[in-house]
Amino acid sequence: MILKAPAKINLFLEILGKREDGYHEIQSIMVPVSLFDEIKLMESEDIKVECNDPSLPADDSNLAFKAAVLYLSYTGIERGVYIKIKKNIPIAAGLGGGSSDAAAVLKGLNRIYKRLSQKELFELAKKIGADVPFFLYESPCLAKGIGEILEPLPYIPFYLVLITPDIQVSTAWAYREYDKMVLTKSEQSSIKKLWMEGKLEALLKNDLEMVTERHYPVIGDIKRLLLGRGAKGVLMSGSGPTVFGIFDSEKETEEAIKDLPVKGKFFAVSSLNRNAWGVAKR
Repeated sequence: MILKAPAKINLFLEILGKREDGYHEIQSIMVPVSLFDEIKLMESEDIKVECNDPSLPADDSNLAFKAAVLYLSYTGIERGVYIKIKKNIPIAAGLGGGSSDAAAVLKGLNRIYKRLSQKELFELAKKIGADVPFFLYESPCLAKGIGEILEPLPYIPFYLVLITPDIQVSTAWAYREYDKMVLTKSEQSSIKKLWMEGKLEALLKNDLEMVTERHYPVIGDIKRLLLGRGAKGVLMSGSGPTVFGIFDSEKETEEAIKDLPVKGKFFAVSSLNRNAWGVAKR
């Protein structure tokens, strides 16, 4: 079975406070985009992960590995699975690639064994990581809590350029650095209302951007570069370092990534709806 595991961006990310358990309460608008890892599931006696990117761990610290362990142990299936990951989504880039891979493994195993309801699948996803449940929805979502309280939103088509500079940013590090800063909270209109009205540029906010940009000024350089190439709005996604720019058309995104004077990875993508998610193949 082969599945597509898409990246995501955060059009809006606001940190509301830190909980007693150490996690942060947030509200965010998360949008899947057309940049995919490819996950291949094959029969095996043991659980094994192989990846075309040698920098990705293949042991039980890998979220796809964790997803397989959790699903098979929870359902009592005494078999393994061979997981082959073709990485296209940059690692530790604020695009949720690891969480998406884990969600794809959960969905794939459940299509094979058909043991769990969608509700049970979501409960397992929450145990793996805060972003994993989002990738089970296959739609944009308003996320609250630590990211696990999700409300699906209507699909809005739009086009983006993603630029990931040659650095990796730990999400845990970004939140720790955020906790050291004293920031004034600004009033924000209803983010759901802005989404429904298609006012994407008015949504753009990321409380972690100031933290990451302070340590990695290249993020500010990329934002200015994208604006200079016609982006209607720019923002860092998640804990970074990926920066995205919103454009009016696919043609504009393709023009914008030509001859970019920055080291890193560049992608012209679009927002995803369920029909474009990719159908699993046996």
